[in-house]
Amino acid sequence: MMINGAVEVITASIVAGLTQHAALHPLDTLKVRLQYSKGVPMSTSVRGALGDALRDLELPPGTTKAARPQPPKESRLWRAPLVVDLVGATRLLRRTPLKSLYAGLVPSLVAVVPTAVVYMPVYEAAAAVFGGVLPTPIVAPAAGVATGVACSLVRVPLSVAKSRVQLGLAPSAGAALRQAYATGGAAALYTGFGATLALDVAVAVVQFTALDAGRRHLDIKNSAALGFMASALSTACTEPVDVVRTRIMAQLRRGDGAKAKGTDFNYTSLADGLRKAAAEEGMVSLYRGLLPRLLLKSVGGAIWYSTYVSCRAALGAPVAAHK
Repeated sequence: MMINGAVEVITASIVAGLTQHAALHPLDTLKVRLQYSKGVPMSTSVRGALGDALRDLELPPGTTKAARPQPPKESRLWRAPLVVDLVGATRLLRRTPLKSLYAGLVPSLVAVVPTAVVYMPVYEAAAAVFGGVLPTPIVAPAAGVATGVACSLVRVPLSVAKSRVQLGLAPSAGAALRQAYATGGAAALYTGFGATLALDVAVAVVQFTALDAGRRHLDIKNSAALGFMASALSTACTEPVDVVRTRIMAQLRRGDGAKAKGTDFNYTSLADGLRKAAAEEGMVSLYRGLLPRLLLKSVGGAIWYSTYVSCRAALGAPVAAHK
């Protein structure tokens, strides 16, 4: 029996979102922690990759500071974004209890529902409307813009809470929201809205353009591969924006109180954050966290899109390409 179209889309969207986030939350936590790290950590050098062995060497009595062995000269390889993340993630995993990677899971799952209620439903509705008035090649990008705007409006407060809990800046989502509200009122709950808006619109445009093009050439049974490729492409294109967004949402100002333990990046906007990160830490800082985010979004995209398509098919409404 055919269920009402809106209910089909919302149900499939929620199931897909919950499945993706529950399965891959530890990767999201790793991504957030790598993005929030400031400066050039030991893990970006050969010395860091090999551990801190040189620093901890037992030196013979009487050895002067000048005679201490120096770390090998840093290679360009160890400054590459994916390599930095691989080494940094390894060091984080060595020092961090595995259960801590599930910090922020509750607000992440809670955020799935309002996000899912608007994400695919807005896209499907916008694509249907635009399909009758716009040329076919720009239907998906235009619907993606509408989807990104709607998504950012509903998910920012819970993203603020999730990021702060993942970073250990607050013990719970409620405490994180109270912390943000105490420092800036209701407006603080939407910290990073501009950066989130830019990120969500960019991701949605790239992702849905790729998905729509793929549906024209691939059998729907290949939905997992299609979701993987579309999400990987959108992730690679938007990593710098996501790094700055994470930092803006979680940064704690010096005036936030004596107990604040976060980093004050002093970012006032997305453009300001991009400029300062590149100038103070180098361009590589804008790609910190790319490896776990790439895994998170590509594997998550495969889970999300295949689950979404399967749910819609089970409810009697297979996904079709816009024509």
